[in-house]
Amino acid sequence: MYEVASMDRKPLDTEIDHHTAKLIVGFIALSLASFTDLLTPGVSISSISLSYHLTDNARNVFVGSLCVISAFLWSYNGYSLFQAVLSKVAAVAVAAVAFFPCDCFTGRNVEEAAREPTMTGIVHTASAISMFIILAIFCWLFYLRAKGKDSKEAKVRGLIYRICAVAMVGAMAVQLLDILGWVDFSGITQRLTYYVEATGLFAFGVAWLAASRMLPFITNEDERVKIGLSES
Repeated sequence: MYEVASMDRKPLDTEIDHHTAKLIVGFIALSLASFTDLLTPGVSISSISLSYHLTDNARNVFVGSLCVISAFLWSYNGYSLFQAVLSKVAAVAVAAVAFFPCDCFTGRNVEEAAREPTMTGIVHTASAISMFIILAIFCWLFYLRAKGKDSKEAKVRGLIYRICAVAMVGAMAVQLLDILGWVDFSGITQRLTYYVEATGLFAFGVAWLAASRMLPFITNEDERVKIGLSES
């Protein structure tokens, strides 16, 4: 009988806790806008969601990234029942954005622009709005938690969370003002929706990277979470 040598080794930590999940989600949120733009060569996409209709690679990255974010949000329970429920609703909203394509105008034919909104498109838009509202709420909840701590690093994180929440709400306000016709932001750039979505995702990503407590300078040594070998 031969003994398996690997039995004597310490196993890698097999559990992904909420700090690791926040780190992964943060990186995905930061990169999604850029990747979908790069994977639609020759096209200045007017919306991140539009990438779904343009190339297979862009669609795969768009849907795949949102599915990963949705899965981690579903597994996240936060620090209260309210946060647990909120994360589940956000997870469903993110998944709906991925699986219900937008009524986006690709420019491939004139008939697209004249089409009536579809139920799929309406679900996509409503889910995207819900997603960004909930993620902005999470930024504010992160801020309130950091506010209760005395360390200077926690104060810096609190400032980051506030800025991210304001950026997300501000981006949505810009889109709303344009839709209502009160301010013609789309007259300045045809990529308004893309920039609004990219701003929201970037703010979301920064906030969740900060909340992972794995970044130096904004996390003191006592709070910092490190990925390593388990002690068992």
